[in-house]
Amino acid sequence: MKIKKGLRLIRILFLLIFQLIKNYPMLNQNLEHNFIICKRICQKILRAAGVHLAASGNENLPDTPFLLVSNHRCFFDVVILLAVVDKPIRFVAAKELYRYPFLRKYLASIQCVPIERYTRDFSKIKGSIGEISRALEKSNLVLFPEGECSYGKKKMSSFKRGGFMGVTGKDIWIVPCFLHINSFEHVGRWMIPDGEVRVVMGKAFRPEEAENENVSGAPSGALAVYARKQVRRLQEEVEN
Repeated sequence: MKIKKGLRLIRILFLLIFQLIKNYPMLNQNLEHNFIICKRICQKILRAAGVHLAASGNENLPDTPFLLVSNHRCFFDVVILLAVVDKPIRFVAAKELYRYPFLRKYLASIQCVPIERYTRDFSKIKGSIGEISRALEKSNLVLFPEGECSYGKKKMSSFKRGGFMGVTGKDIWIVPCFLHINSFEHVGRWMIPDGEVRVVMGKAFRPEEAENENVSGAPSGALAVYARKQVRRLQEEVEN
């Protein structure tokens, strides 16, 4: 059984690599064009993996630039969201992902925002905050505020405030999103959802709605706590 699962994972990985190589020449400078290419690739990968998607809440996505915040189970979360979200999106992405040539090209094609997750260099932190803020002035952005994948753990970690520092005080909408994945097939940390995956996007809210959160420190901390509560509410609706 382990061998069979391992072969399935390898097959999906090679299919992903094949699709990235095949579609590479079609990428250009147009964000929406590149988003459609990425969306089609992700839909093919999920069909090949036998993942059944059940998505709801696309009607909650505003027509103006928004920040979508979601729990983070595994690498495939990116594939899932690209497959189901109707509007063009880009991601706040770990800078180390840009080490891989083909992946780097795709991340750049949909104008992802690279950040160094563990740096203590204030100038780099300030630069990341500015990049997130500028990105939201012209397009939709996805943030995984837990900072890293939870992998096998179903419990959602606390949301880090760093990603919200470029958001507080801005006139934007924030959309909570919950990814419900029952089980995975995996080899180490290379994980693929097994069976049905539910994606629920909730009602959008404004950053100022977090002002009543009893959190000491910067407004970004209160916003992180408030955003997590909205995602947890979606989780309770799905799982109860």
